[in-house]
Amino acid sequence: MKTYLGKIHLKWCKNCNVPLLGNKCEVCGSKAEKVKITPPGDPRLGFEYDIKFVNSILEETFGVKNIIGGKIILLNKLPGNEESYEVILDGEVKYIIYFDENEEKWKPKLKLSGAFDLMEKGARKKIIKIKQDVVDILKNKKGCILRPGIIEYTDDINEKDDVIIVDENENVVGVGLAIISSKKIDEISKGKVIKVRSFIGKDNKIFSPKRSYKSLNEAFKVMVEANEGVISTYERNSIGFIRNISQKLNKPVIVAFSGGKDSLTTLILAIKALEKNFDVVFVDTGLEFEETLKNVEEVEKEYGIKITRLKGENFWEKIKEYGIPARDYRWCSDVCKLNPLKTFIEEKYKEDVLSFVGIRKYESFNRAHKKVVYRNTYIKRQINALPIFHWSSLHVWIYLLREKAPYNKLYEKGFDRIGCFICPAMEMGEINKIKKEFKDLWDKWESVLREYAEKHGLGEDWIKKGLWRWKHKIQEEKAS
Repeated sequence: MKTYLGKIHLKWCKNCNVPLLGNKCEVCGSKAEKVKITPPGDPRLGFEYDIKFVNSILEETFGVKNIIGGKIILLNKLPGNEESYEVILDGEVKYIIYFDENEEKWKPKLKLSGAFDLMEKGARKKIIKIKQDVVDILKNKKGCILRPGIIEYTDDINEKDDVIIVDENENVVGVGLAIISSKKIDEISKGKVIKVRSFIGKDNKIFSPKRSYKSLNEAFKVMVEANEGVISTYERNSIGFIRNISQKLNKPVIVAFSGGKDSLTTLILAIKALEKNFDVVFVDTGLEFEETLKNVEEVEKEYGIKITRLKGENFWEKIKEYGIPARDYRWCSDVCKLNPLKTFIEEKYKEDVLSFVGIRKYESFNRAHKKVVYRNTYIKRQINALPIFHWSSLHVWIYLLREKAPYNKLYEKGFDRIGCFICPAMEMGEINKIKKEFKDLWDKWESVLREYAEKHGLGEDWIKKGLWRWKHKIQEEKAS
């Protein structure tokens, strides 16, 4: 079932080769083309890190280097338990990358246009060549390719690999899933070999804009110019919302800053609307990245403001009391994040406060059903208001680039969200990133997990497969 959390805004200018949020490119005047993506459809902007990351996956799998370069890519996170993203390039989904938890590595799934690009750039792995009569049969149909219809194949195909299907002239005609490996193909003379995912039809047109840029920054600049009118409208509406609700409620104002892109956007809008007549609050949970703490200082300096830093109880001490936090046992959120904010509000203000928070409906099903103004159920004297509730991630990124805002550099390292360095809400792909790129942080967390596992007789899989992310009977006893 497809879950729509709001309108999918994404479109594309095929001439300038940049994403659009409106119906027309404001650079060249071209009509915006719709981009088909999977709901909820809140793709994030890719940076150089992401381009290199996707390139590395494609190179390892298909043997072609630097397939993406000089172009904007977006990464649309797909719903489900498996961490996976649609890679949007040239105005269409060309690949899906996903984290295989069993092999602990990232793998690609192919779209037809992505296969065209790979072969054009010299792909030499995971390729099946089929007879022309099989091509004619499969046009406009889906099915399986049988062993007698295969002419040649590379020797690197494993079971369940995505493969490129070519005709006798080595033109791409489809993509599919390998039912058996190259070794098994050698051993049989009949039977199913490839399950076809997508196949070129009689009227198939593969059109990919060829325009690229000297640098990603140049492409970003064109993207900002192409969306200027839409972003200005969203900014104007959000500033109006902040001013109106502030005047209506007439309460002291605070802005919650987390070090993430959404809270930064909210802060910039609040400054423009209220001229810094409010408190800015950052809660240090004790699990923050150094990049996030540095970003707090950068934002203070950039906007000439003072950010009040709050700190809760020591997470590493409280874990001895409460046990390992889990998705269904989020004691850490209360103890390390909400309690210090609650204490701050109760001690500083004599009445209710109006808090502007960077929550967007596209982030999750729960957030999509929030009201734009509501009272916090945990901090009773906090009235939350959501100025960017209707913004997509792309709105936020175009706005921050336009404003030349000092965003958290973790986003340039492939992070989808900014928060605690470890969290039970993380997927295994995110945890894998922490293991590889923040080894000291992971080692500290793993030592805690191992101590807990040894004490309570939990196996290696409890750590390795991320089973600690769910509450078990030991934690239930502690919670009671």
